[in-house]
Parts: sequence; C-alpha cells; structure tokens
Amino acid sequence: MNFHRFVLATPFSLHARHPFMPSASSIAIISAFCAITVASLRAAPAAGGEPGAVRGTVLDGSTGQPIQYAFLALIKEPDGKIMQRTATDAQGSFAFEGVPLGDYIASYGLVGGDASTTPAFKVTAQTPAVDLGRLTLGSGENLRMEKVEVTARTDRFYNSIDRKVYDIGKDIQSSSGSASDLLQNVPSVQLDIDGNLSLRGNDNVLVLIDGKPSALMSTINRADALAQLPADSIERIEVITNPSAKYKPDGTAGIINIVLKRKHDAGYSGTFRANVGTDSRSNYGLSGNYNSGKFNISLNLSVRRDFRPRFNQDNRTHLDMATDTFISTEQGTVETMRPLTRLAELGAEFNVDDDDRIGATVDYNYRTFHRTSTIENATMSADGTDSTAYDRIRSDPEWQKTMDFGTTYRHAFPETGHELSAEIKRERHWEQEDNQYSDVYLAPPMPTSYDDTLIRPTETTTNISVDYSQPMAGDAKLEAGYAGEVGKDDQNFLGGYLDPATGTWLVDPTETNRFVYRDSIQAIYATYGRPFGRFAFLAGLRLEEVSIDTNQVTTAVRGTSDYLRLYPTLHLAYDLTDTGQLVLNYSHRVHRPEGEDLNPFPAYQDPFNLRAGNPLLRPEETHSIEGGYQYHKDETSILAAVYFRDTYNAFTTVSEYINSVTLLTTQENLSSNRSGGVELILATPLGHNVTLNFSTNGYDNEVDASNLGYPGNRSSIGWDAKMSAEWRLSKSDEFQLNLNYSGRRLTAQGYRLPNYVANIGYRHEFKERNLAFVATVSDLFDSLKERTVIDTPILHDYLMRRRSSRIIYAGFVYTFGGPVKSKKNESLQYDNQL
Repeated sequence: MNFHRFVLATPFSLHARHPFMPSASSIAIISAFCAITVASLRAAPAAGGEPGAVRGTVLDGSTGQPIQYAFLALIKEPDGKIMQRTATDAQGSFAFEGVPLGDYIASYGLVGGDASTTPAFKVTAQTPAVDLGRLTLGSGENLRMEKVEVTARTDRFYNSIDRKVYDIGKDIQSSSGSASDLLQNVPSVQLDIDGNLSLRGNDNVLVLIDGKPSALMSTINRADALAQLPADSIERIEVITNPSAKYKPDGTAGIINIVLKRKHDAGYSGTFRANVGTDSRSNYGLSGNYNSGKFNISLNLSVRRDFRPRFNQDNRTHLDMATDTFISTEQGTVETMRPLTRLAELGAEFNVDDDDRIGATVDYNYRTFHRTSTIENATMSADGTDSTAYDRIRSDPEWQKTMDFGTTYRHAFPETGHELSAEIKRERHWEQEDNQYSDVYLAPPMPTSYDDTLIRPTETTTNISVDYSQPMAGDAKLEAGYAGEVGKDDQNFLGGYLDPATGTWLVDPTETNRFVYRDSIQAIYATYGRPFGRFAFLAGLRLEEVSIDTNQVTTAVRGTSDYLRLYPTLHLAYDLTDTGQLVLNYSHRVHRPEGEDLNPFPAYQDPFNLRAGNPLLRPEETHSIEGGYQYHKDETSILAAVYFRDTYNAFTTVSEYINSVTLLTTQENLSSNRSGGVELILATPLGHNVTLNFSTNGYDNEVDASNLGYPGNRSSIGWDAKMSAEWRLSKSDEFQLNLNYSGRRLTAQGYRLPNYVANIGYRHEFKERNLAFVATVSDLFDSLKERTVIDTPILHDYLMRRRSSRIIYAGFVYTFGGPVKSKKNESLQYDNQL
C-alpha cells in the first residue's frame, strides 16, 4: 500500500483560553469510527504468500521534473484483474505494497487522460521488490515506458492522500468561462449569487493557488478574483476537507486548491481562444510556451469583458422600540456594471544541472468597471401609509490591481523522493472605489442631497516556505518544513457630503477613518507516514506562532493578539479488498478574523443599511472528523463519506436596528455550531457513449445562539446535489448537461431558501485543423436566484437577489505549435456568476 493515499489527530493547544473539550457526541462518533476500523482490520482476509512491492517514479519527459497525481493501476496477468490503484506523490513516487507473487503489468496516465502500460514483469520469491524506474510523461499527455502497449480511459476524479482530485479536462466547459463557473460543478462546493464559496454548507473555506495562499483569495477579494481567472488556465481542482499538517490550518470547512497548468512539452506550443456572448460579453486568451529542455518560458494573456446586472428586492417589518409599533420598509435595487479584466502571467524555469532548478514568476491582474445603481426606498407606518419615499442613485468608477513576484529553488538528491525546495513570494493588491451618491426625495418632497465615499484599501503579503522530504526504511517517508507569512492590510475610508447652505463639500467624520491590520504567522511542520501491509497511516504536527496587531488610526485604538498553538493531524487507511478502501481522518482547523471583520467603523451602503466589523470577534475553531469508503472497478468510482464538525466561537452574521429605520449588520461569535452529514459521489458510464457523474450531500446543522440572546438550539436538515451527463454524439461532437441544486440552509436569525440552476454545452472538433467550436447556455431555465429570510420576534426580513436571465456563449479554440496539445483539455464553461 502507498501511504500517500490517505490522514487523524488528537487536538492539542498551548493557548490557555481555548482548550479542547470534546463533546459527548464527538466522543461517540470518534469511538464508532475506531470500532468500525478495528472490526474491518480483524475481518479482512490476509494476502496469500509472502507479499512483494512495486515502486517507481513518474517524471516530466521534457523537464525531468516529478509529476504529482499520475494515476496508476497494478494489473494481474493474464486475466487483467486490477489488484491495486494509487497515485504519485509530490516527488512523483509511487508504490504498491503487499503484492502477491505473480505476473503483472502497470497501467499509468494523468487523471482524466489516456493511460499506457509497462512491459510485463514478475514478483517472485527471489525478487519480491520490483523497481519500474523512471516513467516519463511525453507529448499528448501520455505516460510511457519504452513503448506504449495499451490505451484506456482513466477517472474524472480520484481520491488521493487527503484530498479529492477533480480533472478539469473532462469537463466540457473551460473555454468560455471562469474559475467560478468550474467550481459550480465540483462536488461538495457551492457558490451563492455573489460568487462566494462554501464547502459542505460551510462558507469558511481556504482557497489556495498551486498550494499557496494569495491576497486575491482573501474573503473580501476572492469572489471577484475567481470570476476573473480563466477556466482554461486550470489543470485540476483539489478539495481537501481534512488537510494534513503540511497545510495551513485556516478554513474550518477545509481547503480548495486550484492547480494551474504549468508543465509543458519540449518545443513550442500555444493556444488561442475567442468567445462572444449575449449582452456584448466576450473573452479572449492567448497562452504559449517554449521549452528547450534546459529552460522553459511560459506566457498567458487574457482579456474578459463581462456584463453583470443585479436585481434585489428587500421587504422588512420590525418593531420600533421607541413607539412600540411595527414599521415596514421596502427596497428595490437595479444595478449594472461591465467589468473589463486583463490578466498577464509570465514564468521561467532553468535547470542549473540534473539536480538543481530555479524559477521565477510574475503575475499581473487589472480590473476596471463603472457601477451604476438606483435604490428605491419606502418606509411605511403601521397603518400602511407611506412615511418617506426616496431614490438613492449611485455612480461608482472602480478599479482593482494585483501584482506578485515569486522565486523558487529545488534540489533533488540522488535517492528518489529525497528533495529540498524553497519559495519566496511577494504580493501587492490595491484598489479604489469612488462611490458618488445622490438622494432624490419623493415624499415628503425635499431638495436632493449628495454624498461621496472614497475607499482605498492596500494589501501586501510576503510568504517564505522551505520544504524537505526524505524516504526512509520500510517505505516510510518523512516530510518537514517551514512556512512564514507577514501581511499588512491598510484600509482608508474618506466620506464627505455637500453642504446645501454653502455649496461646499465637507468631510463626514462618521465615515472617514483609517484601519491597519498586520499579522505574522510563523510555522514549522512535520509529517511521517508508513504502510503496514493493507494498513497505512500518515501523522503530522504543525506548530504556529501567531501575532496580530490592529490599529484604528482615527480613534487611536490598538489591539494585539499573540498565541502559540499545535495542530496535530492523523489519516488512517485500510484496503478492505482490491477494489475498496476504508479511510478515517481528523483535523483541527481555525478561522481568524480578517481586517474588515475587526474594523468597528460602519460602512454606509445607504441610510437603511450599515455594516461594521467587530473588534471583539474571536477566532473560530473546528474539530473535524471524517470516515469514508472508496470503491473503484473498471470505469466506475464511488466515494461515500460520513463527517462531523464541532465548532466553537463560530462566526455568524447578526442584524439589528440602531434606530427606527437603520439596520446594522455585523459578526458575532456563537456559543457553538455542530454539523454532520453524509456525502456520496458516483462516476460511471451508461453504455458506450454516455458518462454520468452524480454527487449529493445531506447534512444536519445545529446552532446555539443563546449567548446572543436567542433562546434554545436551532437545527435544520439540508442537502444539495449535482449531476453532469456527458454524451459523445460522434468522434467529433459532444453534448453536456449540468444540474445543480442547493437546499435550505440555517442561519443564526433565519434561513436561506433553496435554489437550482441548469446548464448545457456543445463542442465540435475540427481535428485536422487543430480547431474546436464550443457553445454554452447557462441558467437554462432562468431559475438562479438567492432568497434569504430573517425571522425573529422583532424583525422579519425577506431578501431576494437575482441576476440577468440565461447567458449564451459561442467561440473557437485553436492550438498551434508542436507537439500539439490534445484538445480534450479545451472545454466549455457556463457563466453562473451572479
């Protein structure tokens, strides 16, 4: 067995204020999973004969660098029975353990690509350990060793180590859309109308790019950033619900890792794509690469013009404490903007010698748009008569810019899998939002008033990491490393209004402020894994020293938070049969407040709605346990998981009136939040031409908000489901249907109602011309909308938000250069940005 297929831990903290006290339900579930695992270990049949082992490494044929997540199967000869499956680790290494004596071949390929096989080999009593050596990845994304003997289709998704890996090349969508559109079809992942992510119903997700944090993926920026990132720049998406100690513990729901296309064949190659859509939407992209063997240069350019209308309706009824009567307010919003995004990426790698490689990257992202909106506001007294009515008109020229620079170094020791790597990355994100408002009063009639809010945040981050891996005796592996992060978020707000008496602009002190957030996170980690026949484990420990400093410059109020904490992890795996594997894992996660969560100054959206941070907000922490079973036979894969999350100090959004008409929204810590559920993922062919991919997630969520003045616990059962059907009409034509449904979700003060969306796509390949035509229709039934309800004794609020109707895209993808890249990786993408 390869222990790099699976991860558990006992939480331990050096922070006296947050000791871990597991609940009775947590202990019961952990005990049940342990009992099941022990029973499975006792009941499983032993392998016949003295077991052997098969090992090797998969490398990039053009650069000589290791390939991670190459898919391998050990096949018994001559009957063709699949004995074991595995995937390569970060060093490109793989191992089949506990192999009975006999004749075999090994099948291998990239996830979602074609597969090839090795020549036949024997595992005998005289040679129980077989080393297949270095297998190389050549052009056309085929792995080969000496010569190709057999080709076959591999999986669309693969459960590897501590994550689920989803192949993007099999999704018929990535030519015309964005990263957000791709994520719509990934199991466990949901996106709301604004593009905000959640994982298994929890919106606290850490999003990484190539395994590293990015300022673009902070909570406040990532919805827009994912809408800008071209889908065809993505190689795969990894969902990590219980990460190992190698990764940051941030994100109580887990990690979504977006892996970009980085590896290229020798010679030169490129792709050009052009798409046009309804309402003057369009996007264009050019990617190219040159690889001489000694050095590699890659370039990616893209331009995206979008159109994003939004329609909101907000109806409220609340109790006015001053008059002890109910007051109703209604808001109707129409907003439009047409973002223009430019993206440029330049990368270079140089092989100093056979063992050392250096690299550098420069990324630039620039986005501009002009937002215009009209908000119709009406306030009514208890008898239903209008008290006030006015229109608030907004004009907002806005821009966002991000630049980052990175350098990398890698040294490979003579022993396979023995490696040292280092990376330094510097990132800067800055933007400007110039909100110009005018209030036109209808009842009672008054002169028009004018105000302005200028927002200029700047965020800088420096990351340094060093990683070391060392193979050890008994097919064990030790990994250790250091990760350092230093960041600064400088938020500037300048508010003003026009004095009607003098006609001059004056500073508004209730809006004008500066808030500076600084953090420093220094971490060291170590993981150790080893197989024992059919059983394997991977244990890890991460130590973090955290220092956070906040400075509300305007009010001269400062705050600090310093703590040292351990985050242990453990993953267990056991091969029940040749086609089935049982896993059990645990992780301790944390969600730290960001700058905008802590700034107490209110952000004025309009006189009816204010939003402010909470300087007393504490980090929320989650203890997550998950057990699962994976079945894989031929082209059918089934993943089943049961999970439980126990969260304390959970963040929740709370809204309350601060006067008769103004609603203030902020964040508070809940007493507790417990959730658990069952997830099922299925991929299987239906006949020769149709492939079905289905996933569903049912969960129970229980919220204790007694510390916020809401008596008793509130709980609800929710579920979501996704289905993708791909129909190969001919060798050149393919059709795809995607259906997504998200059920009712509980909040501290109410709930979110269900929503669903359907997308279709078509692709035709002109193979002799290296050209493909793609067309997509997103939101086929014009059903995508978000409805949220707040229901308390003193406040009832119904908010409905939606976008424009269905969006249609059509375009072409052209590949050039040599060797030509397989067009199966150029696919369609639906636009479900809201």
